[in-house]
Amino acid sequence: MFDSTAEQYPQEQTAVQQPLSTTGTKPATKRLVSLESFLLRYSNREDPYKYEWNNGVVEKSLRTMNRDQTKILQQLLRLFAQTAAYANMGELLSEVDMLMATKSRTRRADVAYMSSAQIQASANGALTPCAFVVEVISKNDQINGVEKKLVEYFENGIQVVWVILPQLQQVKVYRSIRDITVCFDEDVCSAALVLPDFEIAVNALFA
Repeated sequence: MFDSTAEQYPQEQTAVQQPLSTTGTKPATKRLVSLESFLLRYSNREDPYKYEWNNGVVEKSLRTMNRDQTKILQQLLRLFAQTAAYANMGELLSEVDMLMATKSRTRRADVAYMSSAQIQASANGALTPCAFVVEVISKNDQINGVEKKLVEYFENGIQVVWVILPQLQQVKVYRSIRDITVCFDEDVCSAALVLPDFEIAVNALFA
């Protein structure tokens, strides 16, 4: 998740470290993990960390969900339950793994819309990018990481991203890296082009 105090974000840490050689003097070659092995070992872990696969390296960062973020998630889920996509067996899910094929890595979105077909494909191991993604700012990411992730999202077919900043009570709606709407107060955030009937005013989201 993102953080509104972006300049203070810590760097991500890798879960796969370089082991020492048998002499204990120089690190050995970094141990790489296949995507299949990563999915088996890390995708369903229940611990305080979020794991992402980056070209064979497992990246590890803190996973946090405070009370404010839980309330936002509740608002989003209740709103989604009123949409046509929900009636068609789509879901708005948290901690969704997606493959960024252009970078040979995975990203775990805070919240993402998955169609019924995507949910079925996911059960068979497919990690297709979701058309609509929500990222909520927390204190465990840095601004460069946020921007890098957004670039990857749009390179890989994601069409709409909401970046929610709870401390500022602000939502940035991205339809591309250049097409951005900053929403405050009574401004309405919309997930069209993906979910035309999924929209909410900023003050209602933070109510």
